[in-house]
Amino acid sequence: MFKKNKEKIFCIGLNKTGTTSLGSFFEKNSFKVANQNEGELLLKSYLARDFNSIIGYVKKSKSSVFQDVPFSLPFTFPHLDLAFPNSKFILTIRNSDDDWYQSILKFHSDFYNNEKKPTYESLENSKYVYKGWSAKVMLDVFIENKENMYDKEEFKKVYNTYNKSVIDYFKNKPDKLIVINLSLKNDFERLCSYLKISTNENCFPKISSKDILNGNYNCEFLK
Repeated sequence: MFKKNKEKIFCIGLNKTGTTSLGSFFEKNSFKVANQNEGELLLKSYLARDFNSIIGYVKKSKSSVFQDVPFSLPFTFPHLDLAFPNSKFILTIRNSDDDWYQSILKFHSDFYNNEKKPTYESLENSKYVYKGWSAKVMLDVFIENKENMYDKEEFKKVYNTYNKSVIDYFKNKPDKLIVINLSLKNDFERLCSYLKISTNENCFPKISSKDILNGNYNCEFLK
Protein backbone atom coordinates (compact mmCIF):
# COMPACT_ATOMS: atom_id res chain seq x y z
CA MET A 1 0.00 0.00 0.00
CA PHE A 2 1.21 3.52 -0.75
CA LYS A 3 2.45 5.15 2.48
CA LYS A 4 -0.31 7.68 2.93
CA ASN A 5 0.68 11.02 4.48
CA LYS A 6 4.41 10.20 4.12
CA GLU A 7 5.22 10.19 0.42
CA LYS A 8 3.51 13.03 -1.40
CA ILE A 9 1.36 12.75 -4.53
CA PHE A 10 1.12 15.79 -6.75
CA CYS A 11 -1.69 16.00 -9.34
CA ILE A 12 -0.13 18.36 -11.85
CA GLY A 13 -2.51 18.26 -14.80
CA LEU A 14 -3.81 21.65 -15.90
CA ASN A 15 -7.24 22.68 -14.69
CA LYS A 16 -10.13 20.96 -16.52
CA THR A 17 -8.25 17.73 -17.08
CA GLY A 18 -10.15 15.96 -14.31
CA THR A 19 -8.15 17.20 -11.32
CA THR A 20 -11.22 17.65 -9.11
CA SER A 21 -12.43 14.16 -10.01
CA LEU A 22 -8.99 12.80 -9.20
CA GLY A 23 -8.97 14.54 -5.83
CA SER A 24 -12.38 13.05 -5.05
CA PHE A 25 -11.09 9.59 -6.00
CA PHE A 26 -8.27 9.92 -3.47
CA GLU A 27 -10.62 11.13 -0.75
CA LYS A 28 -12.93 8.17 -1.36
CA ASN A 29 -9.93 5.89 -0.87
CA SER A 30 -8.86 7.39 2.46
CA PHE A 31 -6.07 9.65 1.26
CA LYS A 32 -5.87 13.05 2.90
CA VAL A 33 -6.21 15.65 0.15
CA ALA A 34 -4.94 19.15 0.84
CA ASN A 35 -7.54 21.90 1.10
CA GLN A 36 -7.85 23.44 -2.35
CA ASN A 37 -8.58 26.95 -1.08
CA GLU A 38 -5.41 26.94 1.04
CA GLY A 39 -3.42 26.04 -2.06
CA GLU A 40 -5.10 28.72 -4.15
CA LEU A 41 -4.06 31.33 -1.58
CA LEU A 42 -0.46 30.51 -2.51
CA LEU A 43 -0.99 32.16 -5.89
CA LYS A 44 0.86 35.29 -4.74
CA SER A 45 3.90 33.15 -3.94
CA TYR A 46 3.64 31.43 -7.31
CA LEU A 47 3.41 34.71 -9.24
CA ALA A 48 6.56 35.87 -7.43
CA ARG A 49 8.12 32.48 -8.29
CA ASP A 50 8.60 31.99 -4.55
CA PHE A 51 8.54 28.21 -4.64
CA ASN A 52 10.08 27.96 -1.16
CA SER A 53 6.78 29.15 0.33
CA ILE A 54 4.90 26.50 -1.65
CA ILE A 55 7.35 23.82 -0.53
CA GLY A 56 7.05 25.03 3.05
CA TYR A 57 3.27 24.66 2.89
CA VAL A 58 3.59 21.08 1.66
CA LYS A 59 6.12 20.22 4.37
CA LYS A 60 3.86 21.53 7.11
CA SER A 61 0.75 19.85 5.70
CA LYS A 62 -0.49 16.51 7.01
CA SER A 63 -1.99 15.83 3.59
CA SER A 64 -0.51 13.39 1.12
CA VAL A 65 -2.28 14.56 -2.06
CA PHE A 66 -2.05 18.03 -3.60
CA GLN A 67 -3.94 19.21 -6.67
CA ASP A 68 -5.01 22.35 -8.49
CA VAL A 69 -3.34 25.79 -8.14
CA PRO A 70 -0.42 26.26 -7.57
CA PHE A 71 0.60 22.60 -8.00
CA SER A 72 -0.95 22.37 -11.47
CA LEU A 73 0.75 25.48 -12.85
CA PRO A 74 3.87 25.64 -15.05
CA PHE A 75 7.28 25.70 -13.35
CA THR A 76 6.08 24.32 -10.00
CA PHE A 77 6.64 20.60 -10.52
CA PRO A 78 10.48 20.59 -10.82
CA HIS A 79 10.77 22.37 -7.48
CA LEU A 80 8.41 19.88 -5.86
CA ASP A 81 10.38 16.99 -7.32
CA LEU A 82 13.65 18.29 -5.90
CA ALA A 83 12.14 19.05 -2.49
CA PHE A 84 10.30 15.71 -2.22
CA PRO A 85 12.46 13.03 -3.88
CA ASN A 86 10.11 10.20 -2.90
CA SER A 87 7.04 11.89 -4.32
CA LYS A 88 4.82 10.73 -7.21
CA PHE A 89 3.38 12.90 -9.96
CA ILE A 90 0.16 12.45 -11.92
CA LEU A 91 -0.30 14.31 -15.19
CA THR A 92 -3.94 14.23 -16.25
CA ILE A 93 -4.74 14.90 -19.91
CA ARG A 94 -7.83 15.08 -22.11
CA ASN A 95 -8.54 13.20 -25.35
CA SER A 96 -7.25 16.17 -27.32
CA ASP A 97 -6.17 19.77 -26.87
CA ASP A 98 -9.46 20.83 -28.49
CA ASP A 99 -11.45 18.85 -25.90
CA TRP A 100 -9.49 20.58 -23.15
CA TYR A 101 -10.07 24.03 -24.65
CA GLN A 102 -13.82 23.44 -25.00
CA SER A 103 -13.97 22.18 -21.41
CA ILE A 104 -12.20 25.15 -19.88
CA LEU A 105 -14.17 27.60 -22.02
CA LYS A 106 -17.49 26.04 -20.98
CA PHE A 107 -16.56 26.00 -17.31
CA HIS A 108 -15.43 29.61 -17.32
CA SER A 109 -18.52 30.63 -19.27
CA ASP A 110 -20.73 28.95 -16.67
CA PHE A 111 -18.73 30.20 -13.71
CA TYR A 112 -18.11 33.81 -14.68
CA ASN A 113 -21.51 35.42 -15.28
CA ASN A 114 -22.78 32.87 -17.82
CA GLU A 115 -21.02 34.61 -20.69
CA LYS A 116 -20.27 32.89 -23.98
CA LYS A 117 -16.65 34.02 -23.59
CA PRO A 118 -15.92 35.73 -20.28
CA THR A 119 -14.24 39.12 -20.47
CA TYR A 120 -11.08 39.99 -18.59
CA GLU A 121 -13.18 42.38 -16.52
CA SER A 122 -15.55 39.59 -15.43
CA LEU A 123 -12.59 37.56 -14.17
CA GLU A 124 -11.08 40.62 -12.54
CA ASN A 125 -14.35 41.36 -10.72
CA SER A 126 -14.93 37.75 -9.66
CA LYS A 127 -14.57 37.20 -5.92
CA TYR A 128 -13.51 33.56 -6.28
CA VAL A 129 -10.75 33.15 -3.66
CA TYR A 130 -10.44 36.94 -3.63
CA LYS A 131 -11.24 39.72 -6.08
CA GLY A 132 -8.83 39.65 -8.99
CA TRP A 133 -7.49 36.14 -8.31
CA SER A 134 -8.95 34.61 -11.47
CA ALA A 135 -7.62 37.40 -13.66
CA LYS A 136 -4.12 37.00 -12.23
CA VAL A 137 -4.08 33.30 -13.12
CA MET A 138 -5.38 34.02 -16.60
CA LEU A 139 -2.86 36.75 -17.38
CA ASP A 140 0.14 34.86 -15.96
CA VAL A 141 -0.56 31.44 -17.46
CA PHE A 142 -2.94 31.53 -20.41
CA ILE A 143 -2.88 34.86 -22.24
CA GLU A 144 -0.27 37.42 -23.25
CA ASN A 145 -2.61 40.40 -23.21
CA LYS A 146 -6.13 41.28 -22.12
CA GLU A 147 -7.29 41.83 -25.69
CA ASN A 148 -6.69 38.20 -26.63
CA MET A 149 -9.00 36.45 -24.18
CA TYR A 150 -9.72 32.77 -24.87
CA ASP A 151 -7.87 32.64 -28.15
CA LYS A 152 -8.17 28.97 -29.05
CA GLU A 153 -4.74 28.50 -30.54
CA GLU A 154 -3.02 30.29 -27.66
CA PHE A 155 -4.79 28.10 -25.10
CA LYS A 156 -3.97 24.92 -26.99
CA LYS A 157 -0.34 26.02 -27.20
CA VAL A 158 -0.24 26.44 -23.40
CA TYR A 159 -1.79 22.99 -22.91
CA ASN A 160 0.58 21.20 -25.29
CA THR A 161 3.70 23.07 -24.17
CA TYR A 162 2.99 22.38 -20.52
CA ASN A 163 2.29 18.67 -21.02
CA LYS A 164 5.44 18.29 -23.09
CA SER A 165 7.52 20.06 -20.44
CA VAL A 166 6.29 17.64 -17.77
CA ILE A 167 6.89 14.53 -19.88
CA ASP A 168 10.33 15.74 -20.99
CA TYR A 169 11.35 16.55 -17.42
CA PHE A 170 10.46 13.10 -16.12
CA LYS A 171 11.72 11.10 -19.11
CA ASN A 172 14.72 9.91 -17.09
CA LYS A 173 12.56 9.33 -14.00
CA PRO A 174 9.76 7.16 -15.44
CA ASP A 175 8.82 5.69 -12.05
CA LYS A 176 7.94 9.14 -10.72
CA LEU A 177 5.32 10.14 -13.31
CA ILE A 178 2.14 8.56 -14.62
CA VAL A 179 0.13 10.17 -17.43
CA ILE A 180 -3.56 9.31 -17.34
CA ASN A 181 -6.77 10.16 -19.15
CA LEU A 182 -9.73 9.94 -16.77
CA SER A 183 -12.02 8.91 -19.64
CA LEU A 184 -10.22 5.58 -20.03
CA LYS A 185 -11.02 2.52 -17.92
CA ASN A 186 -7.53 1.17 -18.49
CA ASP A 187 -6.06 4.32 -16.97
CA PHE A 188 -8.15 3.88 -13.83
CA GLU A 189 -6.62 0.44 -13.46
CA ARG A 190 -3.15 1.74 -14.30
CA LEU A 191 -3.35 4.39 -11.58
CA CYS A 192 -4.52 1.91 -8.94
CA SER A 193 -1.67 -0.40 -9.90
CA TYR A 194 0.87 2.44 -9.94
CA LEU A 195 0.00 3.52 -6.40
CA LYS A 196 -0.92 0.01 -5.22
CA ILE A 197 -4.43 1.11 -4.27
CA SER A 198 -6.98 -1.57 -3.47
CA THR A 199 -10.44 -0.14 -4.02
CA ASN A 200 -14.06 -1.20 -4.45
CA GLU A 201 -14.52 1.54 -7.05
CA ASN A 202 -14.25 0.67 -10.73
CA CYS A 203 -14.13 4.16 -12.20
CA PHE A 204 -13.25 7.75 -11.42
CA PRO A 205 -15.93 10.02 -9.95
CA LYS A 206 -17.16 12.20 -12.82
CA ILE A 207 -17.46 15.82 -11.80
CA SER A 208 -18.66 18.12 -14.56
CA SER A 209 -18.75 21.93 -14.53
CA LYS A 210 -22.40 21.81 -13.47
CA ASP A 211 -21.62 19.24 -10.79
CA ILE A 212 -18.91 21.48 -9.31
CA LEU A 213 -21.35 24.36 -9.13
CA ASN A 214 -24.10 22.19 -7.59
CA GLY A 215 -21.98 19.79 -5.54
CA ASN A 216 -23.23 16.62 -7.29
CA TYR A 217 -20.60 13.96 -8.00
CA ASN A 218 -21.17 10.69 -9.88
CA CYS A 219 -18.98 7.67 -10.52
CA GLU A 220 -18.37 7.25 -14.23
CA PHE A 221 -15.70 8.04 -16.77
CA LEU A 222 -15.27 11.58 -18.06
CA LYS A 223 -16.41 12.21 -21.62
